Amino acid sequence: MRTVACPTKTSCHLHTTLKIRLILLRGVMRRFFLNVFNPRYVRESLALRQGECRRCGVCCHLTASTCGALRSDKDGHSSCRLYKLYRLPNCCTFPIDARDLADRNLVAPDIPCGYFWPSLER
Repeated sequence: MRTVACPTKTSCHLHTTLKIRLILLRGVMRRFFLNVFNPRYVRESLALRQGECRRCGVCCHLTASTCGALRSDKDGHSSCRLYKLYRLPNCCTFPIDARDLADRNLVAPDIPCGYFWPSLER
């Protein structure tokens, strides 16, 4: 499988293959169904998750295109315009588990996520 690093935060999906886009779409649907139909799994996995968000914005590129609520700050970090108003469950719980990190790394393998699970190697 070919992965392509995101050269700029606004053009991640311009450089991803169709196969990667389909994998990302499957991940979006998986997270939606986990949040709706298996919230216990989500809670248990999030309880084991460690680290913190680095505000890189890569997770906002895992949909069909870049999230419209994503904005880049002057300091180079990303933020969500809707963060204090309303966020979808997929946004609130990302990453649920290591599979989500694998999806994320398809978009930007050179930008590490701040979250990890101690039982897995980083």
